[in-house]
Amino acid sequence: MRFPSNGLAFGASGTAGGLISNGIAYFLLIYYSQVVGLDPALAGFALLLALVFDAVSDPLVGRWSDRIRTRLGRRHPFLYASVLPVALCYYCLWVPPALSETGLFAWLLAFTIGLRLSLTMHSVPFNALLPELAPDYDERTRLMNYSVSAAWFFGTLISVAMYAWWLADSPEYPDGAGVLRRSGYVDAGAVAAVAVCICLAVAAAVTHRHIPTLAGPPRRSPSRGRALGEIVGTLNDRNLVVLLASTVLGAVAGGTSSALWAYMQPWFWGLGSDEIRTILAAQLVAPPVALALLPRVTRGSDKKTRLIQFSVLAIAVVCGPVFLDLVGAFPAAYHPLRFPLLVVFGVLQVVLSVMTGALGASMVADVVDARAAAVGRREEGLVMATLSFVGKVAGGMGVWMGGLVLTVIDFPTAGEIATLDRGVIERLGWWYAPLLAGLYAASIVALRFYRLGRGDHLEHLAALSHRDRRNAADGA
Repeated sequence: MRFPSNGLAFGASGTAGGLISNGIAYFLLIYYSQVVGLDPALAGFALLLALVFDAVSDPLVGRWSDRIRTRLGRRHPFLYASVLPVALCYYCLWVPPALSETGLFAWLLAFTIGLRLSLTMHSVPFNALLPELAPDYDERTRLMNYSVSAAWFFGTLISVAMYAWWLADSPEYPDGAGVLRRSGYVDAGAVAAVAVCICLAVAAAVTHRHIPTLAGPPRRSPSRGRALGEIVGTLNDRNLVVLLASTVLGAVAGGTSSALWAYMQPWFWGLGSDEIRTILAAQLVAPPVALALLPRVTRGSDKKTRLIQFSVLAIAVVCGPVFLDLVGAFPAAYHPLRFPLLVVFGVLQVVLSVMTGALGASMVADVVDARAAAVGRREEGLVMATLSFVGKVAGGMGVWMGGLVLTVIDFPTAGEIATLDRGVIERLGWWYAPLLAGLYAASIVALRFYRLGRGDHLEHLAALSHRDRRNAADGA
């Protein structure tokens, strides 16, 4: 049975993605705005602008990996080529030299673009392997469960290490100010870069043995006009459009939440480094719980139904405590239940994030099979690239929105942090909770228009199997 090795590959890929996305989403904005000295709105804009360049790379890599013909197959040339550039660009983000604000902006922009482009070379072709490696309706959810669980577990693990070691309180940085220690970010960036390099190499090597059994490119390349028509037809698929809309809204919310998380914990909730570290350490149990729970709660059910249910719960878990605290209904500071409740909500948030992420990615693979059954073309690369692109752009918009929120509420810089008053903290909460609740709710509404279920998938697999047998007979 090949599932364990495929699980290792998807877990390794997820780990690399989790380490990178965790660093960018949770620490890069606060590092550049509060430690390095770049204006937060400008830092957020650099991250968003880098994604404009991704608009070119994602569909090009996706389409290219659908059609390239090499002895390593369609996907693996990209997987091997991405290993070193991803790790190098990620490390360079954390070691900017002494520059003017314009120079810092250019450094952040250049290496974010390099990271995004090289990461696309891995993520799009690798995720395009999912429909072929896991044709079963539930097996592909299990594989993505490995990937998303690993991303959350190891991303959280290095965050725990950040607050326990690299950004821990000290006499020089007391009362949660350890997040301002520059050397901690540099050291953590080096460790993460090495881990990312190893994980990407493992993901490529473990799936290498499947190359002979994977589908090849089309025998003929279509004309430019026909190729454009095929791309437009794919991107106009109803179910893909629904997933794109839901992904955009959810990713904007996630990016905003991630960008503001490092501000919410020490200043809105009043947590020190030890308490933040405890919450993150407790969240390490969430991915294994999700890994064990998701197959049980989805067995025999449609993915859409479960995804909507989990997403509604996520709104309550993410936004509920903030709303309650703002209106005075959450246990007040120094109440014995306040911190334990924050720990519980933090664990539940990660459990739901893992399960919704795995289900959403699995639904994309179902769309790929539906397209293949309908038009006779396997377009995994194009579909995965499109989802990857809109997710990254929307996530970048979320980080940018986080920077704008900080600017709008006039959040002080590192040198003025001692003057932070309660009014600024309350404005942070009133922007955070309603904004996220609205975005997540809109994402759920979009999902209601998705139309592929378990029965539809079985019909598509039967049609694809019949077509393969017919093609084999014609070839003979």
